[in-house]
Amino acid sequence: MMHKIGSLWFSHKKCSVEELEEIAERLNPEIFAVDPRVDGYVVIKTCNRVEVYISSETPRTVLEEVVNRLKLKKSGIFVGKDALEHLMRVACGLEAMIVGEDQILGQIKKCYLESKKGGTIDGLLDMAFDRAIKVAKRARNETRINEGSVSIGSAAVELAEYVTWGLDGKSILVIGAGEMGTLVARAISEKKLKAMFVANRTYERAKRLAAEVGGKAAKLDESERCLSICDVVISTTSAPHYILDYDLMKRVMAHRRNDNDLLIIDIANPKDVEERVGEIDGVELYNLDSLYEISEENLKKRLSEVDKVEILIEEEIELFKDILNRKEVERLIAMIYKHGSRIREEEKKRAIEYMEKGRDPKEVLEDLSHAILSKTLHLPTRILRRYVEIRGRGSGEGGSDTNDNNNGDFIDFLMDEFEKELEKSRKSE
Repeated sequence: MMHKIGSLWFSHKKCSVEELEEIAERLNPEIFAVDPRVDGYVVIKTCNRVEVYISSETPRTVLEEVVNRLKLKKSGIFVGKDALEHLMRVACGLEAMIVGEDQILGQIKKCYLESKKGGTIDGLLDMAFDRAIKVAKRARNETRINEGSVSIGSAAVELAEYVTWGLDGKSILVIGAGEMGTLVARAISEKKLKAMFVANRTYERAKRLAAEVGGKAAKLDESERCLSICDVVISTTSAPHYILDYDLMKRVMAHRRNDNDLLIIDIANPKDVEERVGEIDGVELYNLDSLYEISEENLKKRLSEVDKVEILIEEEIELFKDILNRKEVERLIAMIYKHGSRIREEEKKRAIEYMEKGRDPKEVLEDLSHAILSKTLHLPTRILRRYVEIRGRGSGEGGSDTNDNNNGDFIDFLMDEFEKELEKSRKSE
């Protein structure tokens, strides 16, 4: 059954933030809800990726049709084990912009639970997401894949906590609502802040980010008011000129309404803050040079853990296969019992009719037992022989391992064939 899982993905590896936003708008979940070929689906949308997971007898066909119909570019499609492995890698943070980051796991959990609540997820995808979340937790508990700040943004937050003796009760201003500003704002929003302000050249983008992190938006040219009351400023823009120059900050500090020193962390390249600002009384200025060393060392530690996480993922995929096979075997056994019970009832009825007509009971019982045995075993025997024939033909074609019955494995083949034969029997009755 694993071959029924398909994933369509777009991520920061191929797409810009703007492209991902456009794809997220166009890739409406309703597309999959109205497709009769789709048994279940989960849609994941974050600032760094848009992904769809479906279960279907023909997952690749369904997803390729969606890509072509919507004219979506820079997509990736995985099917079967590859789709499950991709989901697990994403959950573990191996596909993240920042290797090992924790935020994606929370986003996957949220989408998974919303899909369950909305009734869009079937049993197969339910199992897949459950195992992906479990392996992600194992990765975080059994390896060091998420230890230490590896991005400049997260390192800036860590530095701010260290310098100010903790961010609880502090007021923060994040300048810039782009990729880096978003990472910083999200990381800071987890702290028990007094207030957070987001200032950006495009006010609408500042409003969107502020709403997401529970902060307040500010226009960039009105940031002096925020600067006068904040404890920490983290500047992240890509502006070609200074955002905070010496004269502006001199004016801000002269009218400052906060008794604490002002910590400014400039993580922009080129710099957002004029270097002389660090000479102003009451200002403590740090820039990228202060953060690179910390980030690079922590990243090396995380990357050294990737192999360990990949081993955990392989273990979980094998466990997933075993669970699926056990479930399929139980279903197959139930179908065989049902098949046998139907034959037994038919033959019992026939035997009673014969005995009522005066036929020798011993002969009737002999025929009854023979008929039940041969008719019950005839169908599974025929299916097994067909499987061997197909495998034989596949081996003769260059010795390659054929994909039995739409990429299904042995048990999938038995299940599908058994269901087809039983359906034929029901229709002929």
